[in-house]
Amino acid sequence: MSSSLVEPRQLKKIRVQMGYTQGRLAKAAGVSQSIVAKIEAGSVDPTYSTLAAISKALSAGNRGRVRTAADVMSSPVVGVQEEATIRECAALMKKKGFSQVPVFSGERMVGTLTDSHAMDLLAAAAEPQKVLDERVKEHVEPVFAVVGKDTPVDALFSLFKYLPAVLVESDEKIQGIITKIDLMTAAGE
Repeated sequence: MSSSLVEPRQLKKIRVQMGYTQGRLAKAAGVSQSIVAKIEAGSVDPTYSTLAAISKALSAGNRGRVRTAADVMSSPVVGVQEEATIRECAALMKKKGFSQVPVFSGERMVGTLTDSHAMDLLAAAAEPQKVLDERVKEHVEPVFAVVGKDTPVDALFSLFKYLPAVLVESDEKIQGIITKIDLMTAAGE
């Protein structure tokens, strides 16, 4: 949050991400809690000065806050079931612009498939078309590393020297995924 004004429709999302209650934000901005509630509900158009005060309070609160994995992850996690074919997995990668996908057995992650591994399989095959029809489970690679949602973003950079992505877990469930592009984008914010 630089000096720009917060978009009123995004206020609640930003406030919640920062861990602020309406009352805490109102106090920091020098406005009433009811005006914050009304802005979030869309029942009032805030004045410029009110929105500027709220934006300034959010910006000040954000400066001291450590960004976490939950702040930069993509969610929900898009993957394939282990019974999918490599052809189906490649189609998903192309459609979504992914270079790797998690592989699941039901809701449990059993591994990954990367575009580079799929290319190696095709290059080594006498009949690449047959490889495309094989099940992903026959060629699954190890599971991505899993980090907690509160892991500081700065701690993630070293992992990406060795991994194409990491999964974010909360309450023993995979909540999101962070790829290199997610981390690069977050570094610029």
